[in-house]
Amino acid sequence: MKTKYRFRIVLIALMSTFLFSLSWASGTGRVFVLESTPKHPHASGTAVIADDHINLQSRGLNPEAVYTVWFVNMKPKKSETGAGSAPYMFKTDQWGNGSYSAPLDETPLGKWSMIMVVQHPNGDPTDMKNMVGALKAAL
Repeated sequence: MKTKYRFRIVLIALMSTFLFSLSWASGTGRVFVLESTPKHPHASGTAVIADDHINLQSRGLNPEAVYTVWFVNMKPKKSETGAGSAPYMFKTDQWGNGSYSAPLDETPLGKWSMIMVVQHPNGDPTDMKNMVGALKAAL
């Protein structure tokens, strides 16, 4: 079990380094390492955000599940907007891996304080009452 966990950590570190290097070399985006929430303790991922595009990769999520991606502010009051085009969703594969890529109307940097990935346990990405946090990162 520890070997699998260490392998995942090393793999995520290598993927993050690769994505960071790629984004730095192209000069078109910033890389954010996504942290897991208590409901998804083995999840991890990265998001590359450019002025007009988001590309997100994730691992360790629930298999064959529906997730959506949001930009969020917690203060002065909580507000959110979907990242990209509605319904802002991706579905994980049988191993819990997922990816999301979408154009953005404007950069979220400086406007939003965090990015969040949430699961919709009933499979409906429009159900905002039954979401479960999965991954997050400060912007």
